Amino acid sequence: MKKCLLLFALVLTACSGNWNDLVHGEVVAEITEFGIEGQVSASINKARRTVSVTMPAGTDLSALTVSAFACTEGAQADKDLAVGTVLDLSAPLELALATYDSYIWTISAVLEEEKVVDGPQLYNLSFDHWSRNPDNEKIHVPYAEDATDEQKGIWASGGDLVAAFGFPTVLAEYDFLAVPGEGKAALKLQTQKLLGKLASGSVFTGKMGGVDILSMSAKLQWGIPFSERPSALEGYACYKPAAIDVVEDPYKDKKGETDNGHIFMLLTDWDEPFLVNPPSSLVDFNGDPAIIGYGKIVFDKEMEGYEHFRIDIEYRNERSPKLITIVAASSALGDYFTGGVGSVLYVDEMVLIYKK
Repeated sequence: MKKCLLLFALVLTACSGNWNDLVHGEVVAEITEFGIEGQVSASINKARRTVSVTMPAGTDLSALTVSAFACTEGAQADKDLAVGTVLDLSAPLELALATYDSYIWTISAVLEEEKVVDGPQLYNLSFDHWSRNPDNEKIHVPYAEDATDEQKGIWASGGDLVAAFGFPTVLAEYDFLAVPGEGKAALKLQTQKLLGKLASGSVFTGKMGGVDILSMSAKLQWGIPFSERPSALEGYACYKPAAIDVVEDPYKDKKGETDNGHIFMLLTDWDEPFLVNPPSSLVDFNGDPAIIGYGKIVFDKEMEGYEHFRIDIEYRNERSPKLITIVAASSALGDYFTGGVGSVLYVDEMVLIYKK
């Protein structure tokens, strides 16, 4: 009889846990349901006590909204995971779930591998091809000597007048490259000053529409024909800013601040290229109903070397574009003749990205 009682006690101990010196039944605290808004998938591993969430490529993992959460009845969590809670899962999150004992779960998120497909590109997005303006050898032009008339019409710059006076703002760069190799080159934009006026180094897709000599402003025709919907523009850039030393209204208070450079892309259904005549005629980036997609990156710090960048395009509607405009500038406020003389922006190996 004593042997039977001892065996019963051993079995009871093996199937129970001690909590506050009391014997209790083992109830493991588990996450039984978990979801994030917009997720691709979510999996729960009870053996490892982990939850893994996969989010679409490009998602900000630091601001994810809980769409579902459930756990073992009676379990208490040390963090609020109610539906609607915003979580930062840019790093794994530990969650303590307690019944009689406490169990540590780990919740993590990863980005889905982007399914990239081939799609139309623009001529010389890599900026490997350069030649000299046949009318003025001082001016670098971003197309090969054997380029077709159509290819010659892809890229333009408002800095030709300044370059003609010996102050080039757009240059071919052959030594400082993101991807070295035979036949490789990059774009170098540098901010200059001529006759007291600031001239930002800039290129854009479109054509020159003339120059107002008195105001030293260029008329630019933004946009070339394009009907696709890329998801992003990627490439490499290196920015070397100077202090802003040339200012005009309404940015006179910027004097002494560090200059900014930028690259942006517009997809529009303008019926014809947009005539930009700084500072009197500029695009309304927020209010123009013809803008279908828009993305931008600002460079606001000194870079030691090239850094990869990605400009995700935010689409505002489902329409098909008619024109694409890409603009890169060494001084972001150059349209207002404000910037730092000597600011330099290098750009190399740009490419349009398309999702499946």
